[in-house]
Amino acid sequence: MFRFEHPLLEGTIVKRRNRFVMDVLLDDEIVACHCPVTGRIGDVVFEGVPCLVSRADETTRTTRFTVEAISIDDAQWIGIHQGRVNDYVAHLLGESRLPLFPKPTYIEREIAHYDSRIDFAVDGILMEVKMPLTELFVTPLPHFAQKIAHTPVETKRLARHLDTLIQSLEQNGRAVLLYVFLYDAPVFTGNPNRRNDGALRRTLRAAIPDGLEVWQLNARLSPEGITLLRCFETTTAQ
Repeated sequence: MFRFEHPLLEGTIVKRRNRFVMDVLLDDEIVACHCPVTGRIGDVVFEGVPCLVSRADETTRTTRFTVEAISIDDAQWIGIHQGRVNDYVAHLLGESRLPLFPKPTYIEREIAHYDSRIDFAVDGILMEVKMPLTELFVTPLPHFAQKIAHTPVETKRLARHLDTLIQSLEQNGRAVLLYVFLYDAPVFTGNPNRRNDGALRRTLRAAIPDGLEVWQLNARLSPEGITLLRCFETTTAQ
């Protein structure tokens, strides 16, 4: 298990005040908590949603807590802190627990390559990590809005990272796109509600014969930490 420095605290979201702040009921007190996702998180209606929060050690922060996870089906916590994901992947790589790199010997992070920065280079092979949150792949319940307010816009950053992985294939013969879900998600093959999803998937598929691989990692989040559930290749499902 990847253990948190301090166990997370359970609360209830009162509202998402804006892109950066959620008001959370903690021990009979409503506190402002940092929201680590500036965009959409599924189509969740946040009022009354259970959550887990971490306490900030930095005394200079305007918010004392960060929302780490939410629960919308009473069965599991869904991690939403994208900033934690790379640390978790680095932890698994360091313990040789990822089948895509069974025994890594040299791990680099935040690699400048062409005109972008890639999350990892593992023994010279580039790997970009993505944590999809604009759509949550669980059974819709009352905490979901009935209709999508707007279509998510694909960012230039995501497209640029995919292009960088593809450009590296000529030299390395292999590159990896790793999707991480801090809950037990089904096989991910793209987001049909994402603008330009079709074009991105065509680009991805065209690069597979040249050595681009797609993998998925599912993990369970608890107040104590993050536990690996499964990591599997989804290249042929794309």
